Amino acid sequence: MNKCLTCGKTFSTQSNLRRHVRNIHKEQPELVDMEVEDQDVKMIVLLPDLHHPHHDVFAWRAVLKFLARYQPNEANLLGDAMNMDAVDHWLRDKGNLRALEGKRLISGYSWFDQDVLTKIEEVVPSAHKVYMGGNHEDWINIVVNKDPSLEGLVEPEIVLNLAQRGWEWIPYMVEKHGQVTRGIKRYGKLLVFHGTYANKYHAAKTADMFSKSCAYGHTHDLQSYTKVTVDDFRGYHTAQSIGCLCEMSPAFMKGRQNRWVNAFGILYVRPDGMYNLYTPVIVKGKFTFAGETFDGR
Repeated sequence: MNKCLTCGKTFSTQSNLRRHVRNIHKEQPELVDMEVEDQDVKMIVLLPDLHHPHHDVFAWRAVLKFLARYQPNEANLLGDAMNMDAVDHWLRDKGNLRALEGKRLISGYSWFDQDVLTKIEEVVPSAHKVYMGGNHEDWINIVVNKDPSLEGLVEPEIVLNLAQRGWEWIPYMVEKHGQVTRGIKRYGKLLVFHGTYANKYHAAKTADMFSKSCAYGHTHDLQSYTKVTVDDFRGYHTAQSIGCLCEMSPAFMKGRQNRWVNAFGILYVRPDGMYNLYTPVIVKGKFTFAGETFDGR
């Protein structure tokens, strides 16, 4: 509601309310208390790198509680939501078949559906839902390339019936006009994708290579870099990684320390395309946002 607290009159837009305060009450709107609500602001929750079944269970529970509480307009799985253990080509190529023992593609899909997709559908039934493939989901294409007869039978978007369930699927690699590019989703003035670079200064590299502000996962850490050019200051833009929701010490790291951070993105997009992106850090399954604590333990 856009309401003048001086006289109680309500207005359909903020601009009309401010004009009323200025012209009728002879006050500066910035100095007067007003109830202002912008119904057109969209809330999107970005969920990076669960790597199910190697996700942090407590962090994921806390995020689900947040989704249920805030009911965002959209929930976006930002790639590598599944680890795709059964088709791990790195282990297979090394001949480590023991690590692959008992892993099955279909049961992995079913388990992921139960723990992630269905849970999201239950807690935010009216939200638009997006699944962006990451490099791990793209592993299935290595399998299909080796045996093309499997095409149409084993891909995650097909086995999980994403289209029929109302999910928007954006593959990791997209072919458009004969050119192959990474899958990208645009929210106002922000580009969102799984991630392109994984070097030490990946945010700076991303900002250099893209002409618009970006948010991404893939690197599992938090990093931000802002770029502005002398000849066109309007090209000012920022690249930001938003952490991960997976375990902090997976088996393939072999005990090595890393800079990974459990976190996710809360994105607000205004009608003019401007936005605010918040990245709550989750420690031991708990985080606080807007004064409210969400505990997954």
